[in-house]
Amino acid sequence: MHESTPSATPSEMPVSSEGGLRLGAIDIGSNSLHMVIAQVDEDGAVTTLWRIKEMVGLGRISFPSRRLSAEAMERALSALTHFQDTCRRRGCRKIMAVATSAVREAENGGEFIERVRRRTGLRVRVVSAREEARLIYLGARHECELGEQPNLILDVGGGSAEFIVGNSRKAALLESRKLGAARMTAQFINSDPPAQGQIDALVQHYQRELTPLLAKIARLEPKQIMGCSGTIEALACLCDEQNRSLRDGGAVLKRNALDELVVKLRTSTAPERSALKGMDAKRQDQILAGAMLVQQILHHLDVPNLSLCGGALREGMLVDYLARHMPDLAIRRDVPDVRRRSVIDLARRCDWHERHSLQVTRIALKLFDLLKPYHALEDSQRELLEYSAMLHDIGWHIAERSHHKHSAYLILHGRLEGFTNQEVRVIANIARYHRKSRPKKSHAGFNRLSAAEQRLVEIGAGILRVSDGLDRSHCGAVSSLRCRKDADHLTLSVKGRGDIQLELWAARRKRGLLERVLQTPVLFKSVIARKTLKAK
Repeated sequence: MHESTPSATPSEMPVSSEGGLRLGAIDIGSNSLHMVIAQVDEDGAVTTLWRIKEMVGLGRISFPSRRLSAEAMERALSALTHFQDTCRRRGCRKIMAVATSAVREAENGGEFIERVRRRTGLRVRVVSAREEARLIYLGARHECELGEQPNLILDVGGGSAEFIVGNSRKAALLESRKLGAARMTAQFINSDPPAQGQIDALVQHYQRELTPLLAKIARLEPKQIMGCSGTIEALACLCDEQNRSLRDGGAVLKRNALDELVVKLRTSTAPERSALKGMDAKRQDQILAGAMLVQQILHHLDVPNLSLCGGALREGMLVDYLARHMPDLAIRRDVPDVRRRSVIDLARRCDWHERHSLQVTRIALKLFDLLKPYHALEDSQRELLEYSAMLHDIGWHIAERSHHKHSAYLILHGRLEGFTNQEVRVIANIARYHRKSRPKKSHAGFNRLSAAEQRLVEIGAGILRVSDGLDRSHCGAVSSLRCRKDADHLTLSVKGRGDIQLELWAARRKRGLLERVLQTPVLFKSVIARKTLKAK
């Protein structure tokens, strides 16, 4: 049964993410698979829209055997397929997935990841123990007010437990221990109810593992403890019925109530545990190990209670992604058109020469407009020239030599959105011919174009060559252009700021293709902008 908890009813939520970015984050844990779908607004604000959980017990058998069972993998694959379908229906632009200790430690973890990729297309990232703790910290910091004082953030999963000490600015400690509830149950509890010897062995193990770690934590003087896992949430619901409605919005797990719960759990059988109010049937076999771990921590640190925090690994994934991709949000805000936004994104990914590229683009568009009576191209074709000019030099990202060919390759494989395959090929070819060899039928990329597309490439490349020459110094010296048709030639009057002889020299050298496609000579005339002297 898939559990979905929306922040609003589906009818209230838009299925697209216009004006923002909608993301899905999946945490493949040892006990459960969790997913959040969040809307990221143009100003970077994150709003959680849906939370979905599926308990598949991926690590229940793997901890003693170090292998994921076929049944557990199949349950996880089914849940991930459901998660992916949900993301698509909700208009997610990107789905992220990470796996933790169960997959990290399993001998066949790689096989599971490959099966996920083949079945769903999702590329699962297996995170290290320390990275898991870091992401949990980011999620907790985003969801809860940490303040300036240090806090202990505790996450008890199925395979591991994470211990983080940090405030709103940074984490002072990021630790992970193999003390998860499913792992400890598999290692120490093998009867129902557990024998006293099993309980004693588990307590001794906790004390050995926790004593040095909690001493280190105590020296950092955390002012409060926060819990952010399904295990801790389940314990809070079992200890106090009020917590079932509060959950992460003010729920508190009290130490005295936890002590009473542990006494009940130690002597109860599975049917008796399942009858407890608030018990999740899929946690009843391992809840004792988780409860005893939290109990040991609270008593060792002499803390009377623990507050619940809604942020965890999956929220941390969102925060981490946004920290690395905020420029994408800025583009979405500043450039609403998907085609233009996609071009700018590719240019930035290729570390473009922005100032030069935009100056060449301005000149190219002006030339296109001035020469329209002679080439008779449409405005839709003008747009393709514009994008070719913006991207003509991105091949420098690979190498200076043959950078025009590298530019074409990057455009063809740059995942430009909103364009047809033919439009991408035209853009790539115009950029490819902005220097060196002219378009030839013997060139495979050019020969694949239709006759109309070939003519567009020739005219576009001819204009782009001259435009590139008119910014030869890369200093934006050319300020405006005018065109005059004489009896047997075209004259382009080029106005500049200061000396533009280098630009005119380069344009004259690169005018050959333009003259051929227009079937007329092109001359260049310099017009120097004069400064106006103000009367004193």
